[in-house]
Amino acid sequence: MSENTILEKVNGLWFYGLAGSGKTYASEFLSQRIARAFLIDGDAVRNNVSVDLGYSEDDRKIQISRILGIGRIALRNGMFPIMSSVTMTNDLLKSCQKLSISVIRINRPFEQVKALRALYDGQKNVVGVDMSLQELDTLTFVNDGTENFNRELMGYAKGITA
Repeated sequence: MSENTILEKVNGLWFYGLAGSGKTYASEFLSQRIARAFLIDGDAVRNNVSVDLGYSEDDRKIQISRILGIGRIALRNGMFPIMSSVTMTNDLLKSCQKLSISVIRINRPFEQVKALRALYDGQKNVVGVDMSLQELDTLTFVNDGTENFNRELMGYAKGITA
């Protein structure tokens, strides 16, 4: 975790990282500890809103823009959005910062995510295989598959004033 453990006003969270890194787990874990949490999982948005999109880089940019749009609706309704996606861009990061949405990358050893997800074997347009995850200046949590990840999430949640 970063040195960002002091209390800060945060209006929402956005987790990004490879498929299988622990974004959904982190979102669900923290949603039980943050008042008015509203989960916006990238997979759920893809299956219910973005059915018209594929997995190209351009489609992924549209997808994350839609996730942020739903997050804005949640904010306007007094909710605390907890969003997740595989990708993140610098432009979207800046939009999140303006809204006081904390953006956190979740890293997990590639051997572990590959063992969890079949999509890493031979499919096209896969972030981490034939598409890169953009390097951004964000908090980074490491999911090593142990209780250390839970402790890191709990430590961060204690520093949030929603």
